[in-house]
Amino acid sequence: MQLVDLVSALRRHDAISARQWVADAVRAKVRLDELPEPAGLDQVDKAIAAGVVELLAERWGQPAPAWTEAVPPAPYPVFLVRAAETLPRLRRTCEREGPEPLRRRLLLAPPGFLTAA
Repeated sequence: MQLVDLVSALRRHDAISARQWVADAVRAKVRLDELPEPAGLDQVDKAIAAGVVELLAERWGQPAPAWTEAVPPAPYPVFLVRAAETLPRLRRTCEREGPEPLRRRLLLAPPGFLTAA
């Protein structure tokens, strides 16, 4: 499983592929702390990778990989759900109630992001 595939799906707002990556990771019993830092990513993609891995680690009761600690926030707010760009209420929900590992990296998503299949 390549973390860059999840990052790419999220960047494209491809929720089906992103959820499938998560489901496959659960089925494969992926150890998140063993995921290598993805190479060749820009600052936004690095923030997405680190934020999502920390979110999943928190949810799955696993430690996050050490490399996530050194990844800074995205240089600007990034909507991981396309509708949050245009729906003010959803945007506010993402900003206030979105998963903390994402919010601290300026990644905006609703509270239950990547939980439903």
